[in-house]
Amino acid sequence: MNLSHLHYFETLAETKNFQEAARIESITQPTLSQAINGLEKELDCQLFIRKKGSVDLTEKGAQFYQYVSTSLRFLNTGIELTQNDAQPKQEIRMGSIFSAQSKEWSNLIYDFRKKTNLEVTFTISQATTETLAANLKNGSLDIAFVDEPLIDSDLGYLPCWTQELTLLVNKRHPLSKRSFISLDDLVGHYLISYDLQSSLGSALMELIDGKPLQVGYRYKDEITLASIVLANPDVMALACRSWLLDAYRDEVCILHIKEAPKNFRQLYMVYRLSAQQNNAVYEFLTLAKEHFTKA
Repeated sequence: MNLSHLHYFETLAETKNFQEAARIESITQPTLSQAINGLEKELDCQLFIRKKGSVDLTEKGAQFYQYVSTSLRFLNTGIELTQNDAQPKQEIRMGSIFSAQSKEWSNLIYDFRKKTNLEVTFTISQATTETLAANLKNGSLDIAFVDEPLIDSDLGYLPCWTQELTLLVNKRHPLSKRSFISLDDLVGHYLISYDLQSSLGSALMELIDGKPLQVGYRYKDEITLASIVLANPDVMALACRSWLLDAYRDEVCILHIKEAPKNFRQLYMVYRLSAQQNNAVYEFLTLAKEHFTKA
């Protein structure tokens, strides 16, 4: 059985379109059709139901797809492991939401570099949780620091550090003289905060439940929230305390909220389970687990 033909079969099963599958595999449609016909002849069963402009897997085809997909995934992992073992210099591909790259994050990487005997290169990217999740799934990232656990059979996760919910106040606002504030003190003031569809939405609603506060829930990050407070002294923001806010300290005050728990936002380290076969990734995850346990 030809390995390339198995790749063609997997791609066609996922795209359900001969033209698209041929484009992805960089082959002609007749070549793809010939390969699929050859597989069906070799297996002595029909794998696809041909329709105008598309195909669907038969029952046998769907069953075969599960085996092929699993086998190719293991094969790719084996190739990756062999290449890693053959190369003394290893890479950890890490992603992070912007607000997670805190002092704790930097200390973890610094501690790893001090303790490892491996020659390791970090490739680091910043993106949203949604994008990082997709990159973990498609194998272009090994580890990501995000604000959701990302439950998936191919992924593992660990709670790492937390962030406090604070109130951002323009220094020209009368409340800026305070260091602590109660939510009751904010009645009658206009507030802004995170989009309720974000990972913090339910926690925000629970915290503010029953209080007659006027809040615009429409923003995605601390930079946007702080920038609006900086531009308009009459607006205050409910925002998690991250290093991103330090850039605004000259014009914006950060107040503790009495009702908000210190661990309002939980951050997570999510990793591909198969990436643990990479020695560098395995060592990093082991050290990270020790760090998070101590914290």
